Amino acid sequence: MKENMKKICSLLLVLTIVLSSILFVGCSKSKDEEPEQEEVVPEQDQQEEETTPEVEPEDTIELGSNPLTGLKMNESAEGKRPVAIMVENSPYARPQWGMDDPNYAPDIILETEVESGITRTMWLFADYSALPEIVGPIRSARPPFVKFSELFDSIYVHWGQSESLANYVGADDVIARDGVNNINQMAYKARVKLFDRSNERDVDLEHTGILYGKNLPEAIEQYGYRTNIDTKSFSNLEFNNSLEKMSDTTCNELEVKISSVSWIKKWSYSEDDHMYHTNDYKNNLTRQNILVLYDTTEYITKPAATFSYCNYLLQGGEGKLASQGTIKDIKWSIEAGKLVLKDTSGNKVKLNPGKTWIGWISNNYNGKVTFK
Repeated sequence: MKENMKKICSLLLVLTIVLSSILFVGCSKSKDEEPEQEEVVPEQDQQEEETTPEVEPEDTIELGSNPLTGLKMNESAEGKRPVAIMVENSPYARPQWGMDDPNYAPDIILETEVESGITRTMWLFADYSALPEIVGPIRSARPPFVKFSELFDSIYVHWGQSESLANYVGADDVIARDGVNNINQMAYKARVKLFDRSNERDVDLEHTGILYGKNLPEAIEQYGYRTNIDTKSFSNLEFNNSLEKMSDTTCNELEVKISSVSWIKKWSYSEDDHMYHTNDYKNNLTRQNILVLYDTTEYITKPAATFSYCNYLLQGGEGKLASQGTIKDIKWSIEAGKLVLKDTSGNKVKLNPGKTWIGWISNNYNGKVTFK
């Protein structure tokens, strides 16, 4: 019996140990399997955490090698001569074909008086393979425009020209004397069709001359003209690396009067696109830079003529440059056949990257600029 009791005690001890082990394992397992408490984030807070705040995009400008705008241009056109095309600006000519083309508007538009208060424009394109489909109305050459085109080593395109007589030296003699590479509709000799007449407007014939932009490269090739820029004859305009104000002087509205007998060109600055706008050409023309050059002029009447030609002497003088809603005084000159722009302290002037309108006005016949 004593032996039995001993066995029973041993069995109870084993059972106690086994039960303790089971309870221990069970407690440990329950603790391990208990789900961890996760931080509950409200749905709205989660969305805010995942959303990137919107950033107002900055105005970007694609800078490049276009020598007339400082913007990007076709690589194939780099180092090539620009073209200068004469375009009419009488009321019957407006709106001009191609002036406000969304893709191929002229890089520089120069406007000045030709005679009797009437102004004419000359359009400069750095890449003559990227012109509007139609340009016009194409009109005749005048000496000041021919000379100005030479400042940029341009191939000059026109429909006729003023001719010398008595004391008046016409565009015909200037072109011949200076050896200007030109394409004149009235003496056109290339095989490709470049000039034409448009019948879409009910106006006199003289206001209907047009040029087919896509055919100009082939016409230039057939003429055999030099196509690479002669750096000794090309005015190097300088440009800022980004859009900058010209000064602390505000210029939200600008009026340019070419001369006492000419009409006024009105420009308005827009904060929406940071550009100057005008409707005076019967379109919404925009320009980044408005450059005004004061020059000495003279009126010359040919024998038997009913009007006097306005001649610009390219003597240099004062001017103004407006951009980014601001304006400053400048000085301009012709040095070694190049246009030079400086500020009143004698430092070189930089334009903002973009297209430019140049108003060439008479300082001795009441050409003036007003702004506010």
